Amino acid sequence: MNRKSTGISALIVWMGGCMLACSGICLWAIRRSEAAFYTRASLLMSAAPESAGKMMQALKSGLPEQEAAGAGLLKRYGYEAGLFAFHDFAGLAVCLSFCFLLLGAAGFFCYWWDKKRREQRVGELSGYLARINRGEYDMGISSAEDEYSCLQDEIYKTVIKLRESREEAAEGRQKLSENLTDISHQLKTPLTSISLLQELLEEQVEREEGRQLLERMEQQTEHIRGLVSALLTLSRLDAGVLVLEKKTVDLQELLTSAAESVRSLADHRKQKILMEGAEGLQLSCDLGWTAEALANILKNCSEHSPEGGCIFIRAQQNFIYTRIEIEDEGPGFSPEECKRIFERFYQGRKSGRENVGVGLSMAKSLIESQNGEIRAENRKNGGARFVIDFYSDGGNPARDL
Repeated sequence: MNRKSTGISALIVWMGGCMLACSGICLWAIRRSEAAFYTRASLLMSAAPESAGKMMQALKSGLPEQEAAGAGLLKRYGYEAGLFAFHDFAGLAVCLSFCFLLLGAAGFFCYWWDKKRREQRVGELSGYLARINRGEYDMGISSAEDEYSCLQDEIYKTVIKLRESREEAAEGRQKLSENLTDISHQLKTPLTSISLLQELLEEQVEREEGRQLLERMEQQTEHIRGLVSALLTLSRLDAGVLVLEKKTVDLQELLTSAAESVRSLADHRKQKILMEGAEGLQLSCDLGWTAEALANILKNCSEHSPEGGCIFIRAQQNFIYTRIEIEDEGPGFSPEECKRIFERFYQGRKSGRENVGVGLSMAKSLIESQNGEIRAENRKNGGARFVIDFYSDGGNPARDL
């Protein structure tokens, strides 16, 4: 027998017991009233035995004129009708009050029991859904038959489908990871061959014009190699197969590594990269991929800053997040660029032909995959600012050294 049947049976027994108790009390009150009437009639007849026959005849016939005459006699001696009614029905009133109290208590108990039962069932279903959200696709849920059974059946069917979809998605990600590895190999192999051919040509070409052409070819080859690497990284991020190894790293080391990646570009444009606030701070992240994300942002700042300008990197930390701000001295963003700057393949008004718009998109994906967020805004005195916040996992994002 399930919990619903057991609860209903108990409720029926309880209500039946209450009704029997009320019926018994009412029957007892009626018997008591009859006994009181018999006692009064006996007293009257014993007081006037010579009139006993007439009194019995009057009680049996109950004629209106006799009732009115008797009422007049009682009133003459100071007896009111309510006096006898009180004595006759006082016990009955008490009994009926107790019956109503008992029925009210039974009704309240029924309401309380049903409310607790519903709360318990809703709590079970809510906990089950919470476990599903955590990825625990177990079937540990009550099999009670009640008004929530249809909802429970639908949840069960949905869980089955979600588990099957999750398994299929995992298989798909594994296959995609294998395919991406193969694609990466297929793309990098010809690029490596081109680089080797360039080195051979450099040894044979003596004219300055030829060397300039080879240098341009090498630059384009490096550009293609970087583009292929970025696209493969984005694909792996989208597929969820990029493994990020988070560990506690020195923030100063992270920012220095990112700045070194764009040092040659900044030196070529006679730009300075200035850092402050990162000393003694730590951050939980993947050092390599986070440095690459920050390098893409620095590269964007360098490309849009004037020659001889400065790029500023500032860091701060509290118990909620670690913030990194990267600023340049360029023209800043237009309103449209602020909204779309992180869109994949979006090119702003100042973007060069070689910029295909994947660097900032990849940076955003890498940051967000590590419990972070990034936004772009304009500085008050001109220039662009990128604000990156890495949120802690429940407390201080990192401890001071």
